[in-house]
Amino acid sequence: MDPITALFGIIIGGTLVGVCVHFIPCSAVGAMAATTGIATGPTMLASGAGMMGLMAAAYNLDNGLALMLASGAIASMLMIALTSVVANITYAFGVGVAPTSGQSEYDRFTGFEQKQCLTPGTDGHGIPTQSFISGVIGAAMGGIGGALVFYSVYTLISPSIAQATAIAIAGIIAVGIYIINGVLPAYTLVGKTEGMTDKKFKTTPKTLYSCLIMSTVSGIFVYAASVVI
Repeated sequence: MDPITALFGIIIGGTLVGVCVHFIPCSAVGAMAATTGIATGPTMLASGAGMMGLMAAAYNLDNGLALMLASGAIASMLMIALTSVVANITYAFGVGVAPTSGQSEYDRFTGFEQKQCLTPGTDGHGIPTQSFISGVIGAAMGGIGGALVFYSVYTLISPSIAQATAIAIAGIIAVGIYIINGVLPAYTLVGKTEGMTDKKFKTTPKTLYSCLIMSTVSGIFVYAASVVI
């Protein structure tokens, strides 16, 4: 990968990590079963998806970019899927509520009528099928983005330093880039989201533009530090 391509890789990967947050169902920790989604913040989930992509990519560094991106996507999808399953078990058997959307009368994938299971005074609870599938899609985007950022940064810095050092530095820089991009969607989502079926999903273009700008600035900085300087 040449330096210019690596620069665009950082930009695209960072933007993907930011946009993926809109797909992953999440809510404030304090909300618990009063809202739909995993009881944790968007930054935690986005950075977690990105980190899984980074670790999977690091293990497949010598196997080509395609396999790195695929392994990053699969690792992140497994993380979100398992998190959602465990959260639903906690909601159903620990709290005693069924996975139900507060915005959709029927689940868009199963056709399940959700309103009858909605607890009065809440905005949904658990992770219904439509939110689960949305989360897995978002995790794939985040995993690919994390792997792409890592590989792009590694490509830029590896010619001048030892491989082990380059891997470590690329990992640190990649984590920083997609944590920043993971924070930005919080300003448009403001609280919780049910994923791609949420009304707030319409604000995705705002996140895309802000993350595109942030990733471009980050990419140029890494490019300048490793190639120009």
